[in-house]
Amino acid sequence: MSGRRQLRVGKSVSDKTLDKSQLRIGLFVHLDLPWMNHPFLTNSFKIRNQKQLDALHELGIEQVRFDPDRSDDPPPPADTPEESPRVVINEEVKDDLTAALWEEKRCRMQVLKERRSRLNRCAKRYSRSVGAARRLMSHLRAAPVQAAEEANGLVVEMVDELTSDHEATVQLVNLKHQDENSYFHAVNVVALALVVGQKLDLERTQLRLLGLGGLFHDLGHQRIPTQILHKKTPFSRAERQVYEQHARYGAEMARRIGTLPQAVVEIIAKHHEHMDGSGYPDGLDDRDLGTLTRIITVVNRYDNLCNGWGAERGLSPHQAVSRMYSKERDYYDPKILNTFITNLGVYPPGTVVRLNDGRIALVVSINSGDLLKPNVLVYSAEVPKEEAVVLDLVEEEIGIRESLHQSELSQELKDYLNLSDKLSYYFQASPGSRSR
Repeated sequence: MSGRRQLRVGKSVSDKTLDKSQLRIGLFVHLDLPWMNHPFLTNSFKIRNQKQLDALHELGIEQVRFDPDRSDDPPPPADTPEESPRVVINEEVKDDLTAALWEEKRCRMQVLKERRSRLNRCAKRYSRSVGAARRLMSHLRAAPVQAAEEANGLVVEMVDELTSDHEATVQLVNLKHQDENSYFHAVNVVALALVVGQKLDLERTQLRLLGLGGLFHDLGHQRIPTQILHKKTPFSRAERQVYEQHARYGAEMARRIGTLPQAVVEIIAKHHEHMDGSGYPDGLDDRDLGTLTRIITVVNRYDNLCNGWGAERGLSPHQAVSRMYSKERDYYDPKILNTFITNLGVYPPGTVVRLNDGRIALVVSINSGDLLKPNVLVYSAEVPKEEAVVLDLVEEEIGIRESLHQSELSQELKDYLNLSDKLSYYFQASPGSRSR
């Protein structure tokens, strides 16, 4: 638990109640009704417009619970006459307003259903890729040429899939078997690198070289003692020196295979070098680092911070991006880092956040127009997990108060947000690609 306080569920709603005549725009209310018995997306929400206010008046309930701490202004006293009487609307208009809200709710549920279907397809492709990576790595020593051919086939397949679907690439967090970590990490790096490469308009031949480099970038790990490679506490100086040789070992192994292109060997040899010369093993700087290597350096660091073996692992996607941008910016090519963050977001998909109104949510995709207000899947005890609501924070005019670490969450929250086994990286769709 790392000493963190565990967050059980979202903030409880106040027991204070209002007469429906006291309802106003800006009040945060809670409806004590089954979720399917009203047209609103959640049972707890801030009244944002007249349409919602009118629909609340038509629900047939006399008392509504509200939360003064999450409301903009206090409600007027119950015995105070309204300053401006509510406009009386005819039955046809009432029906139209209610129908509009129900249609919005139905559309949101359909979006979620489609997202879940897309995620399932993505997970299947990802599992196939991990299985292929595991098989080809097992062939490396006995049949290196065959392994290189299998790697080419895997990368071509991943390039083709990403070219046809710019929206999603995969995934994962909370690995249960350390011995599988290298395969998952390799596939993550390939997928992330290919998306960045596409955003930078690399040609397909370059994308394939980039994918091969990502797949084999940690080849030298095979020559690092397991007790060092899997160590979860900081390295000693001697251990660090041993570990930092893996890039050199990997390049030697790649050259012996004989069929890997020189660009791939360069990625393997230099993926821990930095633009400012502070990397390893040779302290090279920007003059010695090609574009493909620079891309792998960025995405490899990101995935290591989120999913790696070392002492720094286990950051949330938001924490990883923040660290790279605020503390490590000089290490990376600025164009590549900016492209990565622009398309991954300040709060990357997979980040758990607390909204300004206190609710807990999972970021599922970004808004290119406002990276601080992504689309989020909201925890709500009243809404079935299978029908959880996805909100556009720009449209809802809600901000993010803070990001949360998974260790702060109860098992109930993890299960609801589908965090127990894996998370997904979702990238902003490029112009002209299919919308979410």
